[in-house]
Amino acid sequence: MDNEKGLLSEILKRVQKNYRHMVEIERLTKELGEAFSRNDHDSAQLLLKMRGNEMDEATQTKYEIHTLVQDVDNEERKNVEAWLKGEAAGSSQEFEAVKIRELSGQMLQAVRRTIALDKAISSRMAGEDSYYHSPV
Repeated sequence: MDNEKGLLSEILKRVQKNYRHMVEIERLTKELGEAFSRNDHDSAQLLLKMRGNEMDEATQTKYEIHTLVQDVDNEERKNVEAWLKGEAAGSSQEFEAVKIRELSGQMLQAVRRTIALDKAISSRMAGEDSYYHSPV
């Protein structure tokens, strides 16, 4: 059980780190839209690079989370995977479980907001040629 709690603590640390990355990606996306609105291409290029770096770091953190989840026993793993989707699962009210679920839910909201911002920027810049207008 101590090992399980230690794993949950490590997963929570990574979820917090990933949340910070996602909030930063959202902020950079907002600034990117503002830079494009001002026709400030130098700032836009810098912001794109910074956003790409944050995305790379978020991807690495997600990989670390996935690796840690694989070390959780099978019975508890399904709960942890649900918490990472912001869903309630199991009966655990431990601090780590609650925080993982809360932060994951907030992170998913930040992802949705960022996608909406990105769609608006892409549509404004590329019109019908936007990635988001491409057939799926």
